[in-house]
Amino acid sequence: MNRLIFYGTSDSQGVPRMLCSCNVCLSKNRTNNRTRPSVSFNLEEVHFQIDTSPDFKYQFKTYNDDKVPDYLLFTHAHNDHLAGFGDFADLCFRSDNECKVIAPAEVMEIIKGRYPYLLKRKGLIFKATNELNLNGNIISFHKVNHGYNGYSYGIKIKQNNGKTWAYVSDAFHVTNKQKSPFMDLNLLILGTTFWEEKKQIELRSVYDVQEALNLIRELNSQSTIFTHLSHDIDIPNRQSKLPENVRFAYDGMEVHLPVSD
Repeated sequence: MNRLIFYGTSDSQGVPRMLCSCNVCLSKNRTNNRTRPSVSFNLEEVHFQIDTSPDFKYQFKTYNDDKVPDYLLFTHAHNDHLAGFGDFADLCFRSDNECKVIAPAEVMEIIKGRYPYLLKRKGLIFKATNELNLNGNIISFHKVNHGYNGYSYGIKIKQNNGKTWAYVSDAFHVTNKQKSPFMDLNLLILGTTFWEEKKQIELRSVYDVQEALNLIRELNSQSTIFTHLSHDIDIPNRQSKLPENVRFAYDGMEVHLPVSD
């Protein structure tokens, strides 16, 4: 069975944030305790990791069942999505599994520049590409605006049964052309950092929940999960305010990926 596990569901600062005494940061509810963003999923017998957050070592030890990923996919090279790569490399070095590290060329160039000592490390194979076809499962990378923080890539998976889903963790002010690959999905995983963000528009980098709800109506996704959640999102109190087909993610949450009826 194909499934996805949310390893981390916070924004770049994690929840609880350092030196913060807000209600969410003090909350004892497990859904309000969030590490930096990454996910793990499988398609049949092939295992994938999307991004390696600074919390990757803890996440792997907590949620993984000793399956070393066959593929590591990177959305972009920001610290909260990349800083655990050294730990990931150590994991692969100690295993008998060779992991293919996949990213678009401009992202791969940054990763190689930041981790030159890992380029010949046992257990890692680097490949710059925007698309993979694995047993009829097509995995593609699509560049999206990331507001003040530049760009990232949304990752779209078209399963070999025709079902489609995507992981778009960091996006803001996405153009109509950039929206096109993410229309009419069975499942969209989308980053939403605040319930309603007040920061001036020029300094914003991720949709807030209100903007994201408008976006998913436009994209016509059958089901949506919000991730990349800051300490502004109190899941126990906010979930009931979302439409029935929209949920907040939390660390350790598992979902069955879209499969044929």
